Amino acid sequence: MKTFFQQACPICGRTVRIEKSLRFSPVVCQHCGGDFPANDQSRVVHSNTILPVSQAEKIDALLWKSDQALRLGKVSHC
Repeated sequence: MKTFFQQACPICGRTVRIEKSLRFSPVVCQHCGGDFPANDQSRVVHSNTILPVSQAEKIDALLWKSDQALRLGKVSHC
C-alpha cells in the first residue's frame, strides 16, 4: 500500500497529495504547474483513505466539465 502526505503548494496555496517516497524530491503542483520540493509529512494518509474533496477541487472539476461541454458544442456561448 502506498503512503501519501499532503502539502500546500508554496505558489498557489492549494493542497497537493504527494507519495511519501518523493519526500525531498522536486514535485509539480497539479493545479498551477509550479514546482517545489516535497518536504512536509505533517498529514500522512494511505492510498485506501478517501480524502475529502475541497471546494476548490469541486470548482476545478465543474469548470473543466463546462469547458468540455462548450468545446463539444453541447451548450451555447452566452
